[in-house]
Amino acid sequence: MRKALVVVALLGGLGWWFWGRTWEPVRVIRAQLTAINKEDYAQAYNYLSAPAKQKLSIADLQALSRKNSTVMKTLDSTFFSRTIAGNTATISGSLTGADGRITEVQYVLVKEGDLWVIESFRW
Repeated sequence: MRKALVVVALLGGLGWWFWGRTWEPVRVIRAQLTAINKEDYAQAYNYLSAPAKQKLSIADLQALSRKNSTVMKTLDSTFFSRTIAGNTATISGSLTGADGRITEVQYVLVKEGDLWVIESFRW
């Protein structure tokens, strides 16, 4: 019985360590989605990395967002595929929109200094 509790505690600890490491990149994604839902594109744009900002203007981000009803009005987000390799996080999952539509998404985030920022995304 004691061994079983130790094994369960270790597995739980490993799961929490894995999930906890990816919490901050997922928080950044959800913060950007919240900004988009509020149509605060300047704030949403701030979550992008410097190279991403060179490739994409605020107007481009706004246009991309408005083309996808799920991104414009996200009710729920689920990110079950999460990997971190060095300073790069790859997060995949799905968004559920107010219209019931589900969109598969993938984000790549990188660390700029101590902050996670969005390098690329695919909706």
